[in-house]
Amino acid sequence: MSTHLASDAGVDAVLEQVGGVVGEAFGLADRIATDVGAVFTEQPTVRRGDLGAVTTLVGPALEDPDGLIQGAGFVAAVDTLADSRWWLEWFMLSNGSAERLIVDTDPRGENFYDYGSLPWYDVPRTTGRRHITGPYVDYLCTDDYTLTFTVPVVVDDRFVGVAGADVRVFTFEKAILPCLRATHRKVAIVNDQGRVVLSNSAHHVSGTLLRAPSPSYRIEDLPLSVVELS
Repeated sequence: MSTHLASDAGVDAVLEQVGGVVGEAFGLADRIATDVGAVFTEQPTVRRGDLGAVTTLVGPALEDPDGLIQGAGFVAAVDTLADSRWWLEWFMLSNGSAERLIVDTDPRGENFYDYGSLPWYDVPRTTGRRHITGPYVDYLCTDDYTLTFTVPVVVDDRFVGVAGADVRVFTFEKAILPCLRATHRKVAIVNDQGRVVLSNSAHHVSGTLLRAPSPSYRIEDLPLSVVELS
């Protein structure tokens, strides 16, 4: 996507609305990262029970009836916690309440959840930057098309895990689609892999891969662009 999409009032409204949704997700992830980082800074040895600050932050965000977050938490780097080599301190919204996500973190287990190479974990670890994964079907947590927003948690130059938040694509669409329609142009929000997150065109549904370069407008420093569709 090498050509530039000219900004106008419609595009500016889309950028503002996307910024609000993304800001809510990354804002929660940043707060989790700050509190978890403080635990690792203050304690030479950290165990699963020391991560209570995650519950304190995530519970109200998930249970907010006007909120956008479907799941959130902290995922520890391998061998970072003293009492578990692998661990997800992650919660999801279930029947209006925050519920802990239970997964098999024993490498010997038949259903062991090896998250080490998954993009929402691996990209922040290797780049040191925040990342948006998706849209993808999250069979583990939301069981729906999802966007996962993650940030690295780094303490004294040591990567200790990622903090993040999930937003359903449906929720993202509900918040953004009215602005997309109001542009009176065929446009889409596209990730860095060229995959459509959301569009106002019936021919470009979520997950569609755009193969041809199109005029685009980068959304701040995010791996997202507003793209004009042909």
